[in-house]
Amino acid sequence: MLKKLYKYELYSLFRNLLPVYAAVLGFALLSRLSLLIKTDNVLLQIPSRISTTIYFFSIVAVFVVGMVVVVMRFYKNLLSGEGYLTFTLPFSATQHIVCKLLCGVLVIIIDFISVIASLLIMVAGTDTLREIIEALCTGLEAAGKMLTAGQLISISAELIIAAVIGMFQSLLMFYAAIAIGQQFKSRVGGAVAAYICLYAAVQVINTFIMIISIAVFGSIEVDLTISVGTFQAFLGLIAVYSLILAAVYFCITRHFLSKKLNLE
Repeated sequence: MLKKLYKYELYSLFRNLLPVYAAVLGFALLSRLSLLIKTDNVLLQIPSRISTTIYFFSIVAVFVVGMVVVVMRFYKNLLSGEGYLTFTLPFSATQHIVCKLLCGVLVIIIDFISVIASLLIMVAGTDTLREIIEALCTGLEAAGKMLTAGQLISISAELIIAAVIGMFQSLLMFYAAIAIGQQFKSRVGGAVAAYICLYAAVQVINTFIMIISIAVFGSIEVDLTISVGTFQAFLGLIAVYSLILAAVYFCITRHFLSKKLNLE
């Protein structure tokens, strides 16, 4: 039964997003083909410039539309009139939130994959692609001289974990704001105000952490050369901090959806 919940959620998301992915890849291909036309004629250069401009706007649209679809799906499916049907299903509020969260993060990842694929189409067969490959090889070679294979793998893993946790945190912040906002007469206004308050609170916490860090480390003479272990510890602290924030947002969302649900 739980498998059907995820299947329907993915279907509901990607039926709206697949045309967006197809559009960005199509504009990338169109722009690449137009760039193959070498001419000094200004009029003949106009289509190429237009297609390239539209392509770059489509990249922005992929991320914006992706996030909007994910957030609106959470609101409509759980907190609008559709929520009456949703909460009659044999799933808890926690299971609904986790489903929305995992599917939402998957959307963000596919957004990045589609944009990277479109960029590869744009640079295919050009000197730019060769330069990128050479730069990556040079960077890996330099990293291989400074780091052991184990350190390189562990740092890469930490970066990926921190990035994924950051995605969860970002989505959960939206979910928490929407869950709080449904307690107000103006749901949209309440959600926006709640998001601003949550964001401001996090920024205040970040400021205090920065002040404390400066006060502690500023009075200690440290070597300016950052060791691999220090860098890994820093990445770990970022991941843990993001995880704590994500857990707080998750608890807020679950509280309002399970204890103070207010459907339209």
